[in-house]
Amino acid sequence: MVILWILTLFTVGLISLPIFRKYHVSCLLGLVLVTYITWIVSNLIDLKDSVFYGFLIYTFIGVFVWFFTLRKDFKKLLLKYIRFYLIFLFFFIVYVLYVMLDPNIFGGEKMTEIAILNGVLKSDKMPPIDVNLAGFRFDFYYYMGYVLVGFLTVLSNVDPSIAFNLALATFFAFVLSLIVDFSKRNNNYYLPLLLLSGNLMSFVVLIESLFGFKDFKLAFDFWTVTRVIPNTINEFPFATLTFRDLHPHFMGLAFQVLFLILLYEWFKERRNSILLTLMFLLGFMYTVNTWDFFTYSFLLAIVLLFYKKYKFIPLIPVVSLIPFLPFHLSLKSTAVNGISIVTQRTSIQDFLIAQPLILIPLAYSVINERKLAVPLILASIPIAIAFNFQILPILAPILIVFTLKLRNRRFEDFLIVTATLIFIAVEILCVNDAYSGKLERLNTVFKTYVQAWVLLSFGNSILLKNDTRFLRLFAIVLIVLLWIYPVGYIATKASHGFTGSLDGMEFTKVYGEYNALKFLQKFKGVVLEYPGKNPFESYTYSGRVSAFTGLSSVICNGGHELFWRYFNKTTTKILLERWNDVNKIYSSRDLNSVKDLLKKYNVNYIYVGYLERKNYNSTSLKKFEKLKKIYDDGNVVVYTFN
Repeated sequence: MVILWILTLFTVGLISLPIFRKYHVSCLLGLVLVTYITWIVSNLIDLKDSVFYGFLIYTFIGVFVWFFTLRKDFKKLLLKYIRFYLIFLFFFIVYVLYVMLDPNIFGGEKMTEIAILNGVLKSDKMPPIDVNLAGFRFDFYYYMGYVLVGFLTVLSNVDPSIAFNLALATFFAFVLSLIVDFSKRNNNYYLPLLLLSGNLMSFVVLIESLFGFKDFKLAFDFWTVTRVIPNTINEFPFATLTFRDLHPHFMGLAFQVLFLILLYEWFKERRNSILLTLMFLLGFMYTVNTWDFFTYSFLLAIVLLFYKKYKFIPLIPVVSLIPFLPFHLSLKSTAVNGISIVTQRTSIQDFLIAQPLILIPLAYSVINERKLAVPLILASIPIAIAFNFQILPILAPILIVFTLKLRNRRFEDFLIVTATLIFIAVEILCVNDAYSGKLERLNTVFKTYVQAWVLLSFGNSILLKNDTRFLRLFAIVLIVLLWIYPVGYIATKASHGFTGSLDGMEFTKVYGEYNALKFLQKFKGVVLEYPGKNPFESYTYSGRVSAFTGLSSVICNGGHELFWRYFNKTTTKILLERWNDVNKIYSSRDLNSVKDLLKKYNVNYIYVGYLERKNYNSTSLKKFEKLKKIYDDGNVVVYTFN
């Protein structure tokens, strides 16, 4: 299965070579384009057929372009692509081995993510069916990353529970191979060291452990290092990549890196075709992880502004949004209701611990532009005190110094200015979502801080390459401290043992449900399963049937459903009603009394397994024996109802 997956990726990149003519981006850009074509078709027919037609259309385009434009130069480009793919393959295998330490699709957002993937695979058309809530669709969610994974899953004929983990390895390998290739081509090896470093929390915990304040093991704990700023999440790329959540912000990392590499190449080549590719990529990024769209659209716009490419600025929304109109027209998001003014701000110590890469442009400003930077720091201190804006003395000199440098039109300056503006923005505004009160900034800081880390990694790496030895020495000391977490985390993980498996469903064998779940994967329809202890439950084993089979549950994962549909006034009522109805169906001793409820939700299958036996009376469950059994292995019984 792994070999089929690898061959599928290689083939997509090979077909893409004549189209994009860049060995290092052809595979990922090819996946973007073939996923887009597949998705367009899947708005009319089911995904599995769409994959066939999408791949056929894409292959025809690649062969056509090759035949008429690139036959003579193809061999040279092919050799470069093979060398790049071997680098990709190395990192892919490294991550596959890492996943084998713990392949389970459980914990974090993993159950939700496999549910979305299986929903995509079982959908009759896009938007994908919502397997948590039968009869509804994921039309409020940026789901294109799962369509991409679904494309690879179908084409390589890999089981979804294995494809999930192979997809993690794929996105990781794209990030690593792209930044390593970029570093090699530009003789700049700071980028991998910065992008894959940790924050300063590990160093702080180790110092505190010397005085007995904390256990030194917390220095390598994911939750400790990513919860620095109170009431927020402070992930950075290494933490995101190694946590193994196939979440949109995880998948979005590869496209952020791809975007910045292409933008850098536009700085060198100034070709309009790269600009159009960037704009289309922005549209794709919107459908994978919407947060990234706004930041990188802004970055592209200010670059075009300073390069006086005014006529291209209005094209950004045109080229990025119009091709994806079916997505936008079907989008009925009620998870966000505008933006709000924040009531909380970040302390200076927490900020520097969570975002230490900002110290490099700060040091640059103080060393090279001290006549401007030092007065700005001093002038901003009283403003910071008056408005409780503690990080302003750090950000103000960086923003002014590097904004003034924009007239030189250097790549790194645009990235540092954009990252600095992100930090300023989230001290003023936050997205108005289901989190409120103390948690108002949770998602806003979470998603934007990851972007800022990527931008600063690229910007700082180029800044360090071109600057003084003193700044580079400062950066090296900082990098050593920041690599405490990656080294310690990997060492800690490696000590847990090696399972040798890639099947993320294997842990369900503990509950005696693995075989039943595998059996149900070939079916479509609505399943009745245990809905959780309360209507708004998430992050538990409940919902495992819909998650691992793609059958639509009457209700499960209610906490996520509430979050996604938070500003839809009917959401709470729907979730409460369904939760009560499912409990009534399982708890009743008379099948006839609940048949109307089964018909109401168009239930096709009734699942009686570990959680159902644990939470309902055996006498109540016995009523289902009047129905036809389609599966019974002693641990799980599945009945049909039509």
